[in-house]
Amino acid sequence: MSAYLPDIQLINAIQFSRPEFLWLLAALPVLWFRFHVRRLVVILGRTLIAALLILALADPQTVSKQTVHEERLFAFDLSRSIAPSMRRWMDRYAQSELTPGANDRVFLFGAEAVQRDNWREALESGSEKTSDIGPQKTNLEKLLSASLSLPPRPRSLFLFTDGWETEGSVERLLPLIAGSGLKIFPILPAEPPKIANVAVTKLLAPSHGDSAESINLKVSLENYSDRDVDGTLVLERNGKTLKTDRAKLKPGSHLFTYPATLPDDAVVSYRATFTPSRPELDNYAPDNHAVASVTVRTRAKVLLLNGRAGTGRYLEEILKRQGFEITSRTAESAPPPAGFGVVVFNNVERDKFPPGYFTAVEKHVAAGNGFLMLGNEASFSPGAYRGTPVESLLPVDPKEPPKPEEKSRAVVLVIDKSGSMREDNRILYAQEAAKAVARQLNDNDFVGVVGFDISPFVVIPLSPVGSVRRSFDSDIQRLRPGGRTYLLPAINEAKRQLQRQDAARKHVIILSDGETGGSGGDYIDLANVMRTELKITVSAVAIGAEANLPLMKRITQYGGGFFHHTFDPTSVPRIVLQQLQETPQSEAPKERELVPVQEPRSEIFAGFAQRNYPRVLGYMDTELKRGANLDVAIPRDQRRAPLLASWRYGRGKSVALTMDMESRFSRNWIPWNGLQGFWDKIIGWLRPQVESIPLHEARVSLVNMRPLLDLYLYEEASADSQFSFSIAGKNGKGMLKKLAPGHFQTDLPI
Repeated sequence: MSAYLPDIQLINAIQFSRPEFLWLLAALPVLWFRFHVRRLVVILGRTLIAALLILALADPQTVSKQTVHEERLFAFDLSRSIAPSMRRWMDRYAQSELTPGANDRVFLFGAEAVQRDNWREALESGSEKTSDIGPQKTNLEKLLSASLSLPPRPRSLFLFTDGWETEGSVERLLPLIAGSGLKIFPILPAEPPKIANVAVTKLLAPSHGDSAESINLKVSLENYSDRDVDGTLVLERNGKTLKTDRAKLKPGSHLFTYPATLPDDAVVSYRATFTPSRPELDNYAPDNHAVASVTVRTRAKVLLLNGRAGTGRYLEEILKRQGFEITSRTAESAPPPAGFGVVVFNNVERDKFPPGYFTAVEKHVAAGNGFLMLGNEASFSPGAYRGTPVESLLPVDPKEPPKPEEKSRAVVLVIDKSGSMREDNRILYAQEAAKAVARQLNDNDFVGVVGFDISPFVVIPLSPVGSVRRSFDSDIQRLRPGGRTYLLPAINEAKRQLQRQDAARKHVIILSDGETGGSGGDYIDLANVMRTELKITVSAVAIGAEANLPLMKRITQYGGGFFHHTFDPTSVPRIVLQQLQETPQSEAPKERELVPVQEPRSEIFAGFAQRNYPRVLGYMDTELKRGANLDVAIPRDQRRAPLLASWRYGRGKSVALTMDMESRFSRNWIPWNGLQGFWDKIIGWLRPQVESIPLHEARVSLVNMRPLLDLYLYEEASADSQFSFSIAGKNGKGMLKKLAPGHFQTDLPI
């Protein structure tokens, strides 16, 4: 029997990987029936062939069992991060659930890994007998290196640790561990172990935002101990303290939220640090901080300085629509120009600026920024900024306006000389009023006196004041009271004399104390004709209670002059002088509507679709400086006066717009549909051309034991953009290599 045991064992070791084919053996009787007429040898042969084919399809295999002993390794972390409660748990677990045997290896480790037989004493005594393992640190790499250095054989490692690796890098050994067959079983208590440690686990911040945007920063902290921990939480921005808070952390997780405003920096770095009041409650200091960075879309800054508060609202709104950050102030409160890409002077008087401000603006523009001046007299009158650094900034020079021609006046006094003018010496005060008028007028003015009772009496014919000044006082004495009153012929005489003179302003002043005589309608028609057709104004002074007040009032109303009534004859000279000074001024000439024309070679307006500009109601006349560019002109008097001019100043640029952007000159521009594009072109040309950092995300990873920095761009950058990195506290610097559009990478020298 013993001779057949190996054959039986061999048969028992045979197994079929595809046993379903063995069901075909049941079909062999069909084969026998099919060939029953054949000889038995043929039937047996074919049956054997079919059986062998079926067995081959079932894939027979021999299986042998070999018993190989697997070695067990136990490793206990006895570093300082292991709390006494976890040591006691490891001791209990090693005595009950998973006890090392006599053939098992036991390692104790901290900074070093040591194989120990008296491991139980070390677990019970704490740090008294573990100085040789360096309990100040934890190095899992050395423990696994010691395990891999043992002679090859199947092994299982039961690892008791909290996982706080402070030295070495276990990740470097992962490929070797996978190839060695070492099976690792981390052993942890059902509940997280209570350890004397506080960690800042995360600092959460948005990946990007706009400058001046409000964001929320969230700091996540974890207290791993079983007691409260007091300390200080400090939040920093770009290395400067942003917020400091006292915090009392109960065991468990905590989340603190802080509002912050993004500055103008392209990239902002935030750092949260927790410092416990008692260091012994925090065994692992390196996890006490976390960092986060935010990419900031910075908006170009424009400083708008206005001549008066409340002005510049149209321009401010236009610039805001372009996405600029606008600071609008009056000149008295002007901030320093530093930090602003474009500085705008909007019709500001020079005296309103603080001392030294013009020099600061000039240096700011020469360093590569933009300057714009617009407005009317405050900006472009000949003496506005003469002798200041701003004068050198402008691409234009103000022109001296032509001297205005001196406008002469012609005045005829029509004085009542009826008998009633003897009362209270009224005639004497009327004569004094005439003398005062002559003294008030210039030599090139004209003066005349017509007395009247029932008929007019020319006392002094209308003559240049310079020719009658010496004889005027004596000639006026010819005016003596007597007779009755009829005013209408005297007014006609004054009209006759005035209409022959070419004076710029013509005025009749009537002095009377009685009834005027004649029809009221005749007076009104005459006064109206004098005013509307001859441009002669008529004023009147009524003296006493007997004067025809209603008619004299209507004469002045239709005559466009002034009316005064007095009971005191002594006040007549003063009233007449007042009327002379209040003589209505001639209407100011209306400003002509002018059509701007864009210059075809303008650099600013290259590609600007709008060619038909609205009319302007006026502009400040200037001369283009040599080397400056004329962008928009006003064709006038065989020259092209600058409406908008530009040039480069140092590394910066300057533009002059010789009209306002309120309503005086530019009333037709406010509703113009091309106004936004017009200003887009101007400010786009003025602002410094600095490429902003696109929205991005930076990631650091370990690939094939190499630390890599990957940069991913979320916005399109120019094709020749290059990106560099630097490592704080080290000399590590370098450039990132472009792998694909929007993806850059480099090795980190750490």
